[in-house]
Amino acid sequence: MGQRYALSQAEKEEIYRGKLAGKSLKALAAEIGCSVSCARKWWRQGRDEGLKGLRRRRRGRGPSGILSQFEPEIVTKALRYKRTHPLWGARRVLVELRRELGEAEEVVCLPSASRLAVFFKEKCPECVASPKPRDPPPPRPPRASGVHEIWQLDSQEGIHLADGEVATMCNVRDEVGCAQIASQAFSVKTDRHWRKLTTEEIQQLLRAAFTEWRTLPDILLTDNELVLAGCPTDPYPSLITQWLVGLGVKHMFIRPGCPKDQPHIERSHRTLDNFAFSQASLANLASLQQALDTERHQHNHLFPSRAGDCAGRPPLVAHPQLMQPRRPYHPQHELSLFSLQRVADYLASFNFERKVSPAGQISLGRLLYSVGRRYAGQTVQVRFDPDDWLWVVTSILEDDVEAPPQQETILVRRVPKNFSVETITGLDPKDYQPQQPVQLTFPCLIA
Repeated sequence: MGQRYALSQAEKEEIYRGKLAGKSLKALAAEIGCSVSCARKWWRQGRDEGLKGLRRRRRGRGPSGILSQFEPEIVTKALRYKRTHPLWGARRVLVELRRELGEAEEVVCLPSASRLAVFFKEKCPECVASPKPRDPPPPRPPRASGVHEIWQLDSQEGIHLADGEVATMCNVRDEVGCAQIASQAFSVKTDRHWRKLTTEEIQQLLRAAFTEWRTLPDILLTDNELVLAGCPTDPYPSLITQWLVGLGVKHMFIRPGCPKDQPHIERSHRTLDNFAFSQASLANLASLQQALDTERHQHNHLFPSRAGDCAGRPPLVAHPQLMQPRRPYHPQHELSLFSLQRVADYLASFNFERKVSPAGQISLGRLLYSVGRRYAGQTVQVRFDPDDWLWVVTSILEDDVEAPPQQETILVRRVPKNFSVETITGLDPKDYQPQQPVQLTFPCLIA
């Protein structure tokens, strides 16, 4: 039977669905009134491309535009949804389109969310939220050029021991010399779970490293743990930072969420795990520390390291200058090395903003200072006076247009709390008795 007219969309779909249901092409051609070859053509078209392949295709050059290849009805509905709900994003509009189409979703092709977002930006920019400017990313930490310039410190937490204890292993590694500077295990088990390392424990580890290698590094690079960096939303320096600054050591941090900024110490965790962790060493804290001490000595003196430029030699063989102090340190001379004025100058480089509480107080370094109830609710600025060693609380007042834009008004001055050598270092100056003069050398720090 010959075909006398072009098949409609419904007839093409009837051929496709009928063949899927098991009917023959000859029977379908007879029902519709077309030739078998015509029925075969549309069956193959639907088999290869699905129902969307049965739609009538426009001849000649196609329309141009972001969504030109989609059904005009779909484009119109998407634009209507966006203008009706300006806060909807492209993915939310697609959800509404699929809900409205229902069963027809498999028949109608929908644009992707990314293409729909570009379409909205072109057709209704007033409904598209402008992107917020991003703060420039923090700079990468510097790279050392010599031994004892940069030490990297990091902790490995959650080490469960056979006796029920939970340990945290804190490691220090020299960036250029590839030596394991220090490795100490701390018991951190609590009644509920386990805790983070304390300031005293970090100081204990670093003092042991300073003493063993008889030197201070130029820079200590760490992550942004609370005990190391302080509160992430407040630039007030931690006690560890103040202690290092007083010793002339620059405390630097990796970029938030970028552990690859200190890859050497991250890789050393795995090295020490492979060497030191065993059933015997994980029996208790003492056996774990003994294994760490043994393997750290083996790594530094005997292990053929491929890190850095060791070229298969142990770190102390490849870099014998590791045994030469860069900035001499002795535990009995620490208070001679420490300068509280250096800490005061460092605090003076900050300008803190604080909101006065209803009780008339502000917080600095987790310590409360009274400003006065009359300033409750106001936002004040706080800076440190390195000459008088006082916190200066000021307010900013806006003047007339013709006058200078801002004028500083001093509200109060407060004596800093816990700002002493004993508080920051944990050492009592009364017990300090220097035995010999100390000659200090301070090389230029890496910018």
